[in-house]
Amino acid sequence: MKIHIGIPARYGSTRFPGKPLKIIEGLTMLEHCYQRANLVKDISSVFIASADERISSFCEMKNLNYIQTEKTIQRPGLRVQAAAETFNPDDNDIIIVWQGDEPLIHPSMVEKAIQPLIESPKEIFVSNMMAYATPEDLSNPSEIKVVLDKNKNALFMSRASIPSKFHEEIPTKAYKQVCVMPFRWHFMKKFNYSLKPSPLELQESIEMLRAIENNFKVAMVISEFNTKSVDTQEDLDEAISIMNSDKIKNEYI
Repeated sequence: MKIHIGIPARYGSTRFPGKPLKIIEGLTMLEHCYQRANLVKDISSVFIASADERISSFCEMKNLNYIQTEKTIQRPGLRVQAAAETFNPDDNDIIIVWQGDEPLIHPSMVEKAIQPLIESPKEIFVSNMMAYATPEDLSNPSEIKVVLDKNKNALFMSRASIPSKFHEEIPTKAYKQVCVMPFRWHFMKKFNYSLKPSPLELQESIEMLRAIENNFKVAMVISEFNTKSVDTQEDLDEAISIMNSDKIKNEYI
């Protein structure tokens, strides 16, 4: 079994154009993702998947492993899938989708995220990282919130604030998705090529709802690290602030 990390990078984001190349502590956001991914233990390869010539030119200049994908691909998971097909993984290999707007992922989070797939190979084919959601996260549609069953599998994900506090009797913890998503290769192919985009996925613009709506378990793994996905200038400002006290960056800057 081999483990590969794919980082989808889209320059033309509608919410924040050019965000992969925004600067945080002297490096682009894309470089932070790439360098941190290379710190994960027992990884066979790390690659960037994109269709944009500005991204490819940057990767060539910085000597970052890059795989060109078709411009017609819109979904990040499918972009990683298309890139991975170029090196023909084994069905039991693990392909990790590390979103290119997650520059603060700690390498140990990824190592933790793949454990459900390793421990339950016949039951769990995909997992996601999650973190505790702050009140600000709950009101921010850029942050994907998630509610769990008793076995810490995802029940639902939403850009709205869930669980609702209306008629609250006993408060529960609130979680947000952290976009590190390990797939078994055989399931990634099924997910992208056999399962059609589902109604709730299209309503929320959250790919993982496709698995949930088709009754596949999505194991959620908690992280204690402070992370921030970047979809706006305000998000970038917050990521820069968090990065100031981040220790992992000292291993590659």
